[in-house]
Amino acid sequence: MLEYLIDGNNVIHAHHDWSKMFSDNQENAKNFFIQKVVDHFKDTGNKVTIFFDGFDFVHSFIKVSNNVNVKYAKNKTADETIIITIEKSKNKKRIVVVTNDLQLSNKARLYQCKLVSSNDFIDMINNKNIKTSDKPDQLSKSEIEYWLRMFEKREKGEQ
Repeated sequence: MLEYLIDGNNVIHAHHDWSKMFSDNQENAKNFFIQKVVDHFKDTGNKVTIFFDGFDFVHSFIKVSNNVNVKYAKNKTADETIIITIEKSKNKKRIVVVTNDLQLSNKARLYQCKLVSSNDFIDMINNKNIKTSDKPDQLSKSEIEYWLRMFEKREKGEQ
């Protein structure tokens, strides 16, 4: 099981349409993003926390599904709250930090966390062939046979 710590505003602003949505209505953009994350991670077994700056927000922690939580940073930035979460973790190597923020990335790297850029994460939750599970992809028998034939042809110089 991996634990994703997501710099929410950073990811939203990395996507042109989501950033525009955020400019028009922050809460709608956040809710849209949260739902994309919930939908993507619902059957993965991974734990996800989305962090937002939230200096005046009443509820600092919201459980939105079995494995997705939202944390509004109180009296700190989301980046600071992510670092505190990493520092408290007993298994830092299972943490995946999602951000384009260079300073946050560098600190997470010091703790040996995995890093995913906001752009790669956007591709991932938009179902673009980026894995979110520890399990390797399984090829079907027909796919294995196909690739064996392709490599055999290549070795013989056929195309």
